[in-house]
Amino acid sequence: MREMTVREANSNFLQVIAAAQRGETIIVTRDGTPVAKITVCPASQTGTPEWQSAFVVLRRSLQSKPGRGYRVGTIAEDDTYGD
Repeated sequence: MREMTVREANSNFLQVIAAAQRGETIIVTRDGTPVAKITVCPASQTGTPEWQSAFVVLRRSLQSKPGRGYRVGTIAEDDTYGD
């Protein structure tokens, strides 16, 4: 993990992004205080623990709701346009 000031990060932005793509984490500081963390973004958020827990909550919520409407089966193309 590397630290750099806002000024350094601003003047070397392309290099900072390239370092993040290589897997490096950069902490950006202002007056010695960390204000941002630049790191690689995973290709898919579905593997993160936050996403997994939100998905479980959503699934439970949907399963607890009663089904509404009618199930009519498969709709053929001829059914969609009428006569």
